[in-house]
Amino acid sequence: MLCIMLSKALVWYFYDGRAGMERRIREIRESYALTKIPTRAFAANALYLEVIRLAYNLVTAFQRTCLPAEWQSLTLSKLRHKLFWVPGELTRPQNRATLRLGNSALITEWAEKILRRVYKLKPLEG
Repeated sequence: MLCIMLSKALVWYFYDGRAGMERRIREIRESYALTKIPTRAFAANALYLEVIRLAYNLVTAFQRTCLPAEWQSLTLSKLRHKLFWVPGELTRPQNRATLRLGNSALITEWAEKILRRVYKLKPLEG
């Protein structure tokens, strides 16, 4: 029988990484509609999980490339709260749906910062 002795620091390092992954799993389950697998068909469930993974990766890439540093560690629910729970009104001038946001200097500042980062992005080479 082989017995390996690990230092306290190595044990902490191992479990710290695992704790970080468990936080991500919990966020995906709660924020990306993964609390219940929708069907009993393997192929459909595999596709569903791939779509959720794509959504998670897109949101994470958006956070890292377009949002300010203090927003990059936010969970999806907190990010949703900051970005999408903004007072607004959906109107239909000339029969075209238009979202009019509340007139706020803070909202305007956030939007301008985010859009500046978006416009700096280069498309992926294919």
